[in-house]
Amino acid sequence: LIVGWNILFGGEPSHKAADAEAKPAAGADGAKRVEIETGEPTAPSETEEVASGDESEPAEEEAEQDVTATPGPPGSNIEKEIVNPAWQPVGTTQSEPHETVFKKDSVDWKEMLDAVSYATGIAPDDMIVWFIGNNGPNKAVATISTRDQTAHYRVYIEWVTNEGWKPTKVQKLREKP
Repeated sequence: LIVGWNILFGGEPSHKAADAEAKPAAGADGAKRVEIETGEPTAPSETEEVASGDESEPAEEEAEQDVTATPGPPGSNIEKEIVNPAWQPVGTTQSEPHETVFKKDSVDWKEMLDAVSYATGIAPDDMIVWFIGNNGPNKAVATISTRDQTAHYRVYIEWVTNEGWKPTKVQKLREKP
């Protein structure tokens, strides 16, 4: 997730140029390879190295492809809006029926911050929480900044029964709220 976040919010431009030249492809065995066009037809040899990774890697790449980042409306404080259908609930120690509690010392508050942290990639200890409030039944919205106040976000979360808070949308803000 952090890698995906860095790609969306400040990845190095040199990586984007390099990625445009190499073509990822999947072999017959499902392994990932990078193809570079040389103008000469070749067949894969037995000595070619295949990129290895754990089983979850293809799912993570598919999830990154489904992420939508759209620019905010002109003149608004929203720089861009990110939606990632692969976001999952962060887990919970609470029992059902869930009752949303907006008190800083509550388990619910901590779990809401965990969901905000998961969506933004900013650790709870490294953020300033400006606001967490109600956004409808079993929904909340948080406005946060990085501790150094160089980045600002509004994060929308919703409660998933028996699974905890799940991010639904992140808005990267131009200015401190």
